[in-house]
Amino acid sequence: MDNRRIEKVMERRERGYIWLEKELRLSLLISAGMILTFFAVMYICDPGFRFFWQFLLAALAADGIWQYVRYRKEYRNYVHIAGYLEQFEDGNYEYRTETEYMRTGIRSQITEQLERMGNAFGTLKSGLIEEKENTKTLVTDISHQLKTPVAALSMCFELMEDARITDAERAEFVARGAGEIKKLKYLTETLTNLSRMEAGMIQIHPGEASLKETLVRAVNGVYLKANMKKIEIEMEDFKDMMLPHDKKWTAEAFANVLDNAVKYSPEGTTVHIRVSPQISYVFVEIEDEGIGIAKE
Repeated sequence: MDNRRIEKVMERRERGYIWLEKELRLSLLISAGMILTFFAVMYICDPGFRFFWQFLLAALAADGIWQYVRYRKEYRNYVHIAGYLEQFEDGNYEYRTETEYMRTGIRSQITEQLERMGNAFGTLKSGLIEEKENTKTLVTDISHQLKTPVAALSMCFELMEDARITDAERAEFVARGAGEIKKLKYLTETLTNLSRMEAGMIQIHPGEASLKETLVRAVNGVYLKANMKKIEIEMEDFKDMMLPHDKKWTAEAFANVLDNAVKYSPEGTTVHIRVSPQISYVFVEIEDEGIGIAKE
């Protein structure tokens, strides 16, 4: 069976389906009742009206054709919109019919709205996929980083079991082991936070809060560690402002940056915090005197 014949069969089935629609049958019933009432009044007023039955049948036939054409047009609009929604269900958010942009009316408006909604869904989907890939990459990276302190700890314990090492060497290995344990603690905490975010246990609740208070909270979290290395944390004075943000997790983010600054800076240095209000955002800069990160 060729494509043209298949299309004719489908159109014939579609016409049969439309005639079964409740809305069409109700509309036909109402309009037919009005026509019959009109002709009944005419017959009562003029029983001898010539071609009465011919006009009645013609009016009923014309009404049926008109109701069918009108409803078929509405039906095609529904089919068109359903096609869009089916494309969305299949994940095709860029689907559109070029000819719709040449039309006017409610169908064209709904088509444009559906396209904008599809673009929004597509952007959201791309963002979620990218975020998922970034999380997977980060988890893989942290997993690889865990191998280094574990291997270092294993070596330290093996060397400490050697009876030939001196007390000074044993103390050095203990200190190194303590440093590797701190690295393990930091990496496991990071993995825990990632798993909590994936499970939806960490939720951001932004609200109007003081930026200065959030920064002070972050500084307090690393103050003892900085004091042990004789590192000063200086915050340049700025006019405090109320900004929409989650105090807890924003302070946590600042504290992570400050913790790295203290960890990789030599003793007796200074970590500077500067706040620069811009037109549409606030720029917070944290600068240390540490080893830095290679540009590449």
